[in-house]
Amino acid sequence: MKRRDFLSTVPLAGLAGLGSAALPRTARAAAHAAPAGQVPAVQRFAVGDITVTALADGALHIGPEALIGIEAPEYEERMRAAFRDPATFPSAVNAFLIESGDEVIMVDAGTADAMGPDLGKMPQNLEAAGVAPGDVTKLLATHLHPDHVAGALSDGGAFFPNAELVVSETDRAFWTDAGNFSGAPEMVQSFAALAQNVVGAYSDRLTTFEGEEEVARGVSAVPLPGHTPGHAGYMITSGDDALLIWADIVHVAPIQMARPDVAIGFDVDPEQAVSTRQAILDRVSADRLMIAGSHIGFPGLANVAREGEGYRLVPAQWDYAL
Repeated sequence: MKRRDFLSTVPLAGLAGLGSAALPRTARAAAHAAPAGQVPAVQRFAVGDITVTALADGALHIGPEALIGIEAPEYEERMRAAFRDPATFPSAVNAFLIESGDEVIMVDAGTADAMGPDLGKMPQNLEAAGVAPGDVTKLLATHLHPDHVAGALSDGGAFFPNAELVVSETDRAFWTDAGNFSGAPEMVQSFAALAQNVVGAYSDRLTTFEGEEEVARGVSAVPLPGHTPGHAGYMITSGDDALLIWADIVHVAPIQMARPDVAIGFDVDPEQAVSTRQAILDRVSADRLMIAGSHIGFPGLANVAREGEGYRLVPAQWDYAL
């Protein structure tokens, strides 16, 4: 499936529900749910002298109907092997805060109210981390999908009133070109409209980059195209330490780590997304590089190890020093 196929054919039966349906909950979980909800989902870890804080926005269910290249029986088998319920598996939505020198940097901003009641929790977790929206100096967007930038808006304006929006020029150009979406399904048009609103809200403090480029002290963009044309990760380096925030390299980790060839219907170019995923998995496993994922269970921090013909995530050690 190429870009024009995505733009013209995406009804993708099961995808429409991802934007609005609440996650199902088991009767047992409902019976034992604490009235006050979960404690703040905030976790700090050090990358040299840079502090990175994972902030949960929530989670959404992604079932086999949203994936390309795997059928329901194999999806269910792999989920059960990973001790996950195939009917309710929650794909996390994470954002990350970087404190480097005098800069307070957000990587993505969550969903706000764009994707249902089980998401949109970034603001309360940012507050729990002791950071106000006005403290943020830069917002690094990995790409302009709603689960990454809808939270950058508030009442139509900028949620981060003092932040510079940084995004790849390729992604900005793609999502703001109305000609790319002529005749596209309503859901795709809504994605584009939201992206355009975000770019407009930050238009007086918008910076774009191309290729690998330093975007802040100790932070460089890493092109990871396919999921969107300008999809990018951010490499954080300080001294001998490094961390790659790889954004949407995987959406459903129990499936796509073992089967990197499985794409998702949100990929603008699924073939390129698969190629990029395979290349970056090979790189981070060979280099023993720690990664942080937008859709890996909170806090989303892990190493990657080869396993058979695929890979597996090894959750990062808790940082006791912070």
